[in-house]
Amino acid sequence: MKKWKVFLSLVFIFAFITSSVSMAQDYFSTFITVRYDGKNQQVRAVPVILDGQAVQFDVPSFIKNGATFVPIRFVTEKYGAEVTWDQKTKTATIINGNFEMALTIGSNQVYINGQRKTIDSSWIPKLVTFNYGTSKADSRTMVPLRLISETLGYEVGYDEESKLPFINTKTDKGEDEDRNTNKVVDVAVVEGSTQVPKVVISGTSEIKFSTLTLENPSRLVIDIEDAVLDIRDNISFKDGVGRINVDRGPIDSISISQFSKNPDITRVVLNLSEEADFDIVSKDDGKAITIHPVNRVKGIERDIVDGKEAIVINSSKKAEIRTMKLTNPTRMVIDLLDSSLEGGDYFNYDYNIGFVKRVRVSQFVPDNLYNPNDRIVRIVLDIADGVFNPEANIISHDDQIIIIPETSLQEVIEYRREGKEGLIGIKAEERTEYDVVYIENRRTMIVEVPAENLDIKEGYLNISDGLVNDITVTREDDYYRFEITFRRGIEYDILSRDKTRNIYIRVRRTEEIKPSDRIIVIDPGHGGQDPGAVQNGVREKDINLAVSLKLDEALRSKGYNTVLTRDSDTSVGLYDRPEIANSLQADLFISIHSNSNPNSSVQGIQVMYYSQDKARVPKEQTEDLAKIMMDEITKGTGAPNRGLLPRTNYVVVRDTEMPAVLIEIGFLTNKEEVAKLQDEAYQYLLVESIINGIERYFEKYD
Repeated sequence: MKKWKVFLSLVFIFAFITSSVSMAQDYFSTFITVRYDGKNQQVRAVPVILDGQAVQFDVPSFIKNGATFVPIRFVTEKYGAEVTWDQKTKTATIINGNFEMALTIGSNQVYINGQRKTIDSSWIPKLVTFNYGTSKADSRTMVPLRLISETLGYEVGYDEESKLPFINTKTDKGEDEDRNTNKVVDVAVVEGSTQVPKVVISGTSEIKFSTLTLENPSRLVIDIEDAVLDIRDNISFKDGVGRINVDRGPIDSISISQFSKNPDITRVVLNLSEEADFDIVSKDDGKAITIHPVNRVKGIERDIVDGKEAIVINSSKKAEIRTMKLTNPTRMVIDLLDSSLEGGDYFNYDYNIGFVKRVRVSQFVPDNLYNPNDRIVRIVLDIADGVFNPEANIISHDDQIIIIPETSLQEVIEYRREGKEGLIGIKAEERTEYDVVYIENRRTMIVEVPAENLDIKEGYLNISDGLVNDITVTREDDYYRFEITFRRGIEYDILSRDKTRNIYIRVRRTEEIKPSDRIIVIDPGHGGQDPGAVQNGVREKDINLAVSLKLDEALRSKGYNTVLTRDSDTSVGLYDRPEIANSLQADLFISIHSNSNPNSSVQGIQVMYYSQDKARVPKEQTEDLAKIMMDEITKGTGAPNRGLLPRTNYVVVRDTEMPAVLIEIGFLTNKEEVAKLQDEAYQYLLVESIINGIERYFEKYD
């Protein structure tokens, strides 16, 4: 490909030409013979009057059929534009700032900034031979003066007195405009969380820019409009061009120059070692832009890969991947670094694939886990309820990322509670034999299934529903072992055939649960150096402890096993309280508190509970405990119902692994209620009501 690159500043003085007869006589025009379109043509050779001065080249401009043609060299030398020539297609491309025009010899179709336009037949570019048939024959590309000049914003006309075409150029900027010119003060190469380089261009005011991609060699051109170079440090300049060697990722080097004056355009060119896509993102109130080489994420779809359902992410190139798991609720996160999401900033897909119930994808704003310079596409897999440790096989290709959710234990193991009985199911890939053994003294059932008939990995399921404690799956040579442990002794029936795809076992307790089989942790709030609320001369910690000690004594008298997080005026760490209950594998956690309110007329009971699923307790079960407690306490004491309060950040109800509630037994700020809370008879009413709630809950969830 043959190229001409001439860069001249567009520094012209605005002048309207005032032609006169005497001036016209100074300019020469005559008819000459040239050859184009396969035949000789008579044309009138004329100079072009540019700001009152005749412009002539080594081959003449000429007029034919009312249209003025100039050699393409005119565009480079007088407009300061860049012209490239494609010999194969006979196409000239003119580039000037954010303007680009492509003209093809013999064609009435031109492209202006990528948009096709049909021009008058008299303006079609020509390959013209001067001095045809002689030793001085010279062929040149001639282009229509009016089309190019007017598109670039110049005034083009024809002086009837002189019979010559003229051009008037743009004005200089006034003083006020010049004072508002942006200054490009820095061009820097930075990194994010990867080694892919990013380029930051900083100015003194909002950066307005246009871009252009060039090939052979590959370049990304960023023209900063109304901007002058004012870089004083770090970058060395030679002949007006600064250079930064990068030699990383797709960027080989960066060139910086004052591309033009009037208008002021600063040009930054990224010289590329390979083709690449880029995002340009404004920051710092628009006074800086960051140029990110990116992978384009083009869409997400579901597909079958190697016989398994998969999530397929289509992209333009391979991206660096980071993954994490989040809880409450359970999610898998796949972050694609140096990536850009096409078509929008957020998409939602209702895909049910294995344990995945929904896929969300977004252009993610970097948080404190990432560098502010990062460009990230985040894919979030929302996980089905009951799956707490999802695993997926992630396969990365050049233009695709394939996510295959691995079969979860919940997909193979089915468990449901039916009153006092439970049903355990194991789903095989095909009909299989199996063995079932119950070890009574260990309260453990072992089910063994040939490994060749199962699609599963080793793992653990916690159930803890009062009947089944947990299920552990391990690989033993050529079979899988399912080890099921029970809270109490059980009887069982095998409901499936000796050889089947679905193994079903019904289990039931051999004995009723007695209070002595239960562990209840009682948590008197505050204590020691933490008095809690202090109102009307009463400290919350004292009321909480007095009620909790009575509750402990009453539960023990009924045969329950109880543990107090404190039994005196001592300090107990906030996180230690749920840990005590968790270490005991308690059945319930009851935290006792007293309330306060700026409005002293407020009184009554409030119950806080954790409003999301826990690993071992569905949120509905915890909410049911709170409802039962509120019902029994308000019924037993006559205190007003101040409402159930769902909470996600209260440690004692959030971090406990069993059903838990925090009961606000009354308001110390209300004189009538604080008097009741100090009365032992009323405290016993509270205790009796709480025990009624506990036993009613156990009856429902025995």
